[in-house]
Amino acid sequence: MATSPCRPALSLERLVNPTERQREFLQAIAEHDFVLYGGEAGGGKSYILRWWLVLYLVWCFRALGLREVSVGLFCEDYPTLNDRQVSKIKYEFPPWMGSLSSSGTREFTLKPEYGGGILKLRNLDDPSKYYSAEFAAIGVDELTRNPLTVFNDLRFRLRWPGIERPKFAAGTNPGGPGHAWVKKYWVTKDYPAELEAKRDQFVMVRAKASDNPHLPAGYHQSLLTLPPDMARKVAHGDWDVYTGQYFPQFEPARHVIGKAEADKRIKSWHTRWLSGDWGYEHPAAFHWHAKDEHNRIITYRELWDRRVGETEWGERISKASAGERLNSFPFSWDAGKLSPRSVPKYPKSIVQLVSDALGEGVPKPHPADSSPGSRMSGFRLMSQLLDADMWLISDACPKLIQCLPSLIRDEDDSENVLKVDYSDNEIGDDPADSARMGLQNEFGSVFVPPAIVAERRVAEYAQKVKKEVDDLDINTLAQLHRRALAQETRKRRARKGGLGRIFRPQTGQ
Repeated sequence: MATSPCRPALSLERLVNPTERQREFLQAIAEHDFVLYGGEAGGGKSYILRWWLVLYLVWCFRALGLREVSVGLFCEDYPTLNDRQVSKIKYEFPPWMGSLSSSGTREFTLKPEYGGGILKLRNLDDPSKYYSAEFAAIGVDELTRNPLTVFNDLRFRLRWPGIERPKFAAGTNPGGPGHAWVKKYWVTKDYPAELEAKRDQFVMVRAKASDNPHLPAGYHQSLLTLPPDMARKVAHGDWDVYTGQYFPQFEPARHVIGKAEADKRIKSWHTRWLSGDWGYEHPAAFHWHAKDEHNRIITYRELWDRRVGETEWGERISKASAGERLNSFPFSWDAGKLSPRSVPKYPKSIVQLVSDALGEGVPKPHPADSSPGSRMSGFRLMSQLLDADMWLISDACPKLIQCLPSLIRDEDDSENVLKVDYSDNEIGDDPADSARMGLQNEFGSVFVPPAIVAERRVAEYAQKVKKEVDDLDINTLAQLHRRALAQETRKRRARKGGLGRIFRPQTGQ
């Protein structure tokens, strides 16, 4: 009698004839509860998923004495389920082993001598359909095609009388809407608090096309001829870049700097402002930015949290902004709706409550640009700034740094970023939206105080005469400053038409 779910029957194992890497997967799922077989295309992921579930059903019968156990094999929709699984089961699974239903709900039922277990073939267009279902094991083909909510829904249905540790396994390539959360759980091992106790149960087996002897010669080489990002995904199984990524050029080594370095680069006269994307049940995100006279921007501070009320946010923002002169505060337009946390007799909007709680010197929030196309143009601006090395992010903004590489293009509108909720991957798009609204609002006009211009001209003069500024006599310094200030003031008045303020910041309104 077998003692492991990966070795139920010698005859069946001969029938499966797994590769060495597939054997590694079978051993991993025998020892762990959540196994991902992920990586290169052509590694036989779909194949081993369906055969693992059959082997598991037989093991449940022979090792545990359980009959008519149900397991589920899922794809994102029925056409995909038919192409990847049903059509293959028809000719791979021999009639002496069991039968595939020919109409209605698709199921493969093992013969009584193998325990009569049922492999249920299902789609994931609406996981709530299976609310009352129970599965002793679940396999998902191409897991990254699904949001995190699907994984949580399926985990809820992992239960079967007599089986202490139901199993979850999936096969996938990098890429797709669920790439970010799958990478967090199986690659970078980053878990929410409620899953920390299961950390050691998440194991990844890396699929390689070279391990599959059934592939035609040259298959892997043909994958390498695909566009670079796509080749990195399917030919190399690279989890850092994947097809559809909106910001493939974002590289932490290139675009992220330490907090101390950011503080050093930001000068007292640089334009500073903050921006925010409102949320209560889903996260609220706020970012502080600074730009120099060349429109080079540093995003240097971040606040991010869930289920925090408006008044507390106003207090947190005020505390974080203490001592700073901020130019503006673009805020998400939906913050104009009434807040359920206001006093019923005197209802106020979200933005009003935040404004009331802000300390002196912090600008009042105003609606960010929400005109048609503004979201798309904002993300394009971010992409262009990254390309030109005009935008740096402090490592004091971890949520933004985590969010940017997770964003993918909307398949229905390839120029735009796909909207992603926090529940889909535990990061969402809120940090990126906060930064987007900030960059859109202030990028453009720049300002250098005349005194700074004067200091630079004095430094140029000192260099010309081959002296240090401190070596110039006091009268020369004073004369140079007065002359530079006068020239800069005349120039700016002429540019502005004479009288009035030299500089009027753009607010985007």
